[in-house]
Amino acid sequence: MVQKVVLITGCSSGFGLLAAVEAARRGHQVIATMRNITKRAALDAAAQKAHVQVDVQVCDVDDSASMHACVADVQARYGHIDVLVNNAGFGMGGSIYDLSMAELRAQMETNFFGAVALTKEVLPAMLQRKSGLILNVTSVAALHSAPGTGAYNASKRALEGLSEALRFETEPFGVHVTTVLPGVFKTEVFEKRLSAQAALVETSPYFAMSQKIGQFVDERAAKDGEDPRKVAEVICNAIDAKKPPLQVLVGVDARIQTWGRKVLPERLWFALVARVMGV
Repeated sequence: MVQKVVLITGCSSGFGLLAAVEAARRGHQVIATMRNITKRAALDAAAQKAHVQVDVQVCDVDDSASMHACVADVQARYGHIDVLVNNAGFGMGGSIYDLSMAELRAQMETNFFGAVALTKEVLPAMLQRKSGLILNVTSVAALHSAPGTGAYNASKRALEGLSEALRFETEPFGVHVTTVLPGVFKTEVFEKRLSAQAALVETSPYFAMSQKIGQFVDERAAKDGEDPRKVAEVICNAIDAKKPPLQVLVGVDARIQTWGRKVLPERLWFALVARVMGV
């Protein structure tokens, strides 16, 4: 196993935390980043339990100066970055009608522009070394939109589309691009999800729909959410691979959704999604 310098964003919880610990367990030098370093307790506890060490750093993907400083510091101390895992993100619920432009921009800023900006920070050195991996954690939501999740769908679909273009551009330089598309997993993302402010007001024409979808998401995550360590394993397998995969669906529901979308007529698919989500 060749030790790699791995920079991962969004490591205070969820996939980022688990991937950081698993990558360190496999012998890699992990720089686990988060926006607020005071929230590192869960990561520290998981690393201690696994008997590994990770380098915890501040990296706010909504702040260009923070990203630049983080990458410069890592490159100065470790010489280079072999792998960037763009994992940081959050979910914003609400109908397009209810979402304000500020809320839409905030969703895109973190989930899309933050990942792109950090990629552009590490890419020059990777191209020069003719080696590296950019791994973007998107979502099955990048492929299949649903009512009340349009902002999140758009942010992940944008990142998926950019990743595909980037893959063509970096391949001649020996730099790989992988996207990991999880389905529903039991992580804190559901507890931390935000809602459009207007969606919480009873006068909204979509108030009832938003309430139903919120309840559906909570119940589905509790009942059907899979073990998030599966996603961490997929991320680390890509890190270790000589030829990383281009795109990986993770989770039973992600595969079922993608298969169903391919085989069902469009009208039937849309009717099925509406019925399942209760709208």
